[in-house]
Amino acid sequence: MFAARILPRRLCRPAQTTLRQTRTLTLPQPTPRRPPPFHKSPHPSREELHATKRRQTFLTIGAVTSMITLYVLAIQSPQHSLDSLPHPPIQPGAPVILITDEEKRAGVELVPSGTTSVPGFPKHLEIGDQKYTLIGLGIRTVSFLGIQVYVVGLYVSTSDLPTLSTHLLQYVAPSGATSTTVSERDSLRTLLLSPEDSERIFTALLQNSHISTALRIVPTRNTDFSHLRDGWIRSITARARQGGVYEDPGWTTALDEFRRLFGGRGSVPKKKTLLLVRDGEGKLTCWYDPEGRGDGKLGGETVKLGDIKDYRVGLALWLGYLAGGKVASVPARESVVEGLVELVGRPVGSVV
Repeated sequence: MFAARILPRRLCRPAQTTLRQTRTLTLPQPTPRRPPPFHKSPHPSREELHATKRRQTFLTIGAVTSMITLYVLAIQSPQHSLDSLPHPPIQPGAPVILITDEEKRAGVELVPSGTTSVPGFPKHLEIGDQKYTLIGLGIRTVSFLGIQVYVVGLYVSTSDLPTLSTHLLQYVAPSGATSTTVSERDSLRTLLLSPEDSERIFTALLQNSHISTALRIVPTRNTDFSHLRDGWIRSITARARQGGVYEDPGWTTALDEFRRLFGGRGSVPKKKTLLLVRDGEGKLTCWYDPEGRGDGKLGGETVKLGDIKDYRVGLALWLGYLAGGKVASVPARESVVEGLVELVGRPVGSVV
């Protein structure tokens, strides 16, 4: 003890320093701090929600519009793009077009179809021993894109034109009149374009006047019989829901007969011809011309698809193009109306 006491104080420092360092190394390490608790962001306001919803709506509309535009550009050539533009109704007496030398030699009179996808329509048809005259024609389109399906023209038996003119005169002209004034023709146009009046006038015309008529249909693109038939069935069925003459139990049988007539017949290429002929008694006869002749005659390869004797099938089909608030082709209906107005503007029997 004494020896330790007399030793210089500085000789004892290394031991004290070592002990202090040892204590420092053995002390427990401080616990790391925990991260602050997670705080949820406040709920967005109503205005922010509306703004987000508007952005999503605009983006969706833009995406759908882009896809539709790409689809249209993909399926349409420049020629089809021009054809998709609206065409005015074909006016009666439009310039006759004689295209080929053969047609010129044959004296075939053609009326513009309104689209470059379909050749001009012959002004006259010869079906059996009857001659028919074109009253009007137009393009049928579907969907908001205005996709063209076919061109349809209404023909009337040339020998029945005086009867047709007389039937129409009774609605606008004095009894016994053989032609009309400008104001009377305007009145007839208004009646024939009115949903209610056109239904009444054309129904009486097709049921009571015993006039022979024909529809000439030429597709603007490849299609098939089933597709055309289904469109006609929808139009006929919608009209039959109005009741009246269609409530007879035999109506279902007649409609099934019409459906079978076009079933399982394959394709109808563009520019080929379908003829639906309705005689004075209402019997419907259907023809198909695989040649697509444009001279107004039935070629050697023309096929008779069959007959429908029930007059109501043809009645409902014709009214789907001519009468009511919604028709299969607005341009065709307008063109037919203009043709009928011009017909009554001439003396009865002067139109051939």
